[in-house]
Amino acid sequence: MSQLPLSPAATIVFLSAGLLVSALAVVASTHHVREGYARLQDLELRRWELQEQYTRLLLEVNTWAAPHRISQIASETLSMQVPDLSLSQVIEE
Repeated sequence: MSQLPLSPAATIVFLSAGLLVSALAVVASTHHVREGYARLQDLELRRWELQEQYTRLLLEVNTWAAPHRISQIASETLSMQVPDLSLSQVIEE
């Protein structure tokens, strides 16, 4: 088959169309990257907030479970006392 050469006008139209498609692809790609980066920033902020909340909750749990606090609640609220060791017996097997 013989190829017909493209006229200069057709070549310019063909190259212009390719250039336009390429430019639109760059714009779309840049837009997607910026959207992804904005989402990443939002997720990192949320992770930071959740980490702060977890740290506060962990501190609160440790405060509520402190041995001196449990001992104080047991003696004041439940009227519990430390058993007298003289009343204890050790049993051997």
